[in-house]
Amino acid sequence: MEFYPMPLFVKLSVSNMESSLCWYKEVLNFESVFELPGKDGKTVMAHIRGKKYQDIMLVSELEQNDMNSNGKGVVLNISVEDVDLYSKKASKANAVVVEGPIDRPWNARELVLRDLDGYLITLSVGIDKEKNFDDVINQVESKLYIS
Repeated sequence: MEFYPMPLFVKLSVSNMESSLCWYKEVLNFESVFELPGKDGKTVMAHIRGKKYQDIMLVSELEQNDMNSNGKGVVLNISVEDVDLYSKKASKANAVVVEGPIDRPWNARELVLRDLDGYLITLSVGIDKEKNFDDVINQVESKLYIS
């Protein structure tokens, strides 16, 4: 696995490290980059990765005792190649599907999942690769004015 400095990453406080690691690996195909064991040998911090620059750090709630409002106001957006494939994986894993898959006016097909600690995960893929930014903005604006 390639190692590189992470210019930005998300740190999530999780209530059950083992279950959370399993969820991210099973549902989203993330892999462990590094896991830090605590004094009892259980993982207290896990650096996980989807694709390059899709890094998340999971930290045990016990190590982050000042964090007690998991999931509120946090939505992770992850670019994927096939939203429908992830929808099938989520269904098999009994993951909570909040919405989708759904085609959005901003030229994206999205699936919104809720992880075990309440964090929202939006998986997104561009629909029409031929559209440029201006085309997408015009499409969104036209839908706003029609409604």
